[in-house]
Amino acid sequence: MSVSSTSNSSSSAASAALGSALGSTTGSSSLGEPDFLTLLVTQLQNQDPLNPMDDTTFVAQLAQFSSLQELTNLNTGMTNLLTAVQGQEAIGAANFIGKTVTATGSSLEVSGSDVSAAEFTLPSNESDVKVYVTDSSGNVEYTKDLGTQSAGAQTFQWDGTNSNGSKVSDGTYNIAVYATSSSGSTSQIATTVAGTVTGTENNNGTLQLILSDGRTVNFTDVQSVVDTTSSSSS
Repeated sequence: MSVSSTSNSSSSAASAALGSALGSTTGSSSLGEPDFLTLLVTQLQNQDPLNPMDDTTFVAQLAQFSSLQELTNLNTGMTNLLTAVQGQEAIGAANFIGKTVTATGSSLEVSGSDVSAAEFTLPSNESDVKVYVTDSSGNVEYTKDLGTQSAGAQTFQWDGTNSNGSKVSDGTYNIAVYATSSSGSTSQIATTVAGTVTGTENNNGTLQLILSDGRTVNFTDVQSVVDTTSSSSS
């Protein structure tokens, strides 16, 4: 048998072995650390004895494996850290139960004659301020022109009626406040809502606080917390 035929046979065997090893590692959509090791060992076991793997290539592959291992460990560490942070957030949110919170939000809850209020702060004197209340589909139910307003904190209390004066159905609505300056520029003003926390929930990965009137606010949107239970008992 010639040297050429031996080399070709070794090359074919190596290719077949690598193909078999690769096939056994493609059960998932990506290759992991064990798959990389399997391919590397198979390549070493089936290399051409007359043309062995170059040391530089082997060192480069080992460096790639080391990088893969470090990235895998980093990803695992970040996942564990995220889980721990989410756990701490859940514990912190549970401590808010029974307390009154103020949070960034635009929801208003109507339940019979009870209608929740919303607050907003004007950064400067405004020549015209308008308030819009919409239903869950975005339809405008109520519009209120507050006219000229001074800078500072404002509270808006809706009576739960539409623009025709009829009582709206119970449910959750949204408020939007727009202010027009003396120069004629109009901007939307951020609103806040307040309520007593009765529970918590995880909504698609977002931790939320459940208020006593059924509204929810994001835990990260909370601006202030007041312990009304200790205040009332003192």
